[in-house]
Amino acid sequence: MNLYETLRTDILQGEFEPGSKLRMESLKSRYNSGVNVLRESLARLSIEGLVDSEDQKGFRILLECEGIRLSLQQGGVEWESNLVAAHHKLRYMEGKMREDQETYFHAWHQCDYEFHAALIAACGSELHQHYHKQIYDQFRQYVVTELKQQGFRGVDIVDEHEKIVGAALAGDIDFCTQHIRTHLESFYQRALSHRS
Repeated sequence: MNLYETLRTDILQGEFEPGSKLRMESLKSRYNSGVNVLRESLARLSIEGLVDSEDQKGFRILLECEGIRLSLQQGGVEWESNLVAAHHKLRYMEGKMREDQETYFHAWHQCDYEFHAALIAACGSELHQHYHKQIYDQFRQYVVTELKQQGFRGVDIVDEHEKIVGAALAGDIDFCTQHIRTHLESFYQRALSHRS
């Protein structure tokens, strides 16, 4: 039995309390497994609905941080060029959003996805990229809700993206993952607070 099947069986047989958090560190220890195999197993389980969607916050952060780490190790000048181009388009649309968010929302949202996808594009795993897109799409409703309630964050979000791309182009894995974590955590905190 592979890790996905083992973890699925354990969940279905009540080895984990319903609603309990599946923490990566404890799972690594319990199943004596690496983060990549765990990540892919949890992604499959989340798609099946066996992992609560609220846990997707940490899962997306994990996917992006691991994806950028692998991309920085494996990506070359083509990956960097594509990232710069995706960031340039996003920065342009962020300016447009500050003028008229209703008109430009869909184009901005697409550019935002393309930027985050470009960050992990050299990770070497199509499955990783596939799960990242699915989780990104699941939170689109929260993005729409936040825009309606709070408006576009403007300078803050532009700043966060600048820091991420700057650290990525400098090849600084630690700073890049730190900025990604801060960027996504702040979004999820706002999004979930608007739900309650």
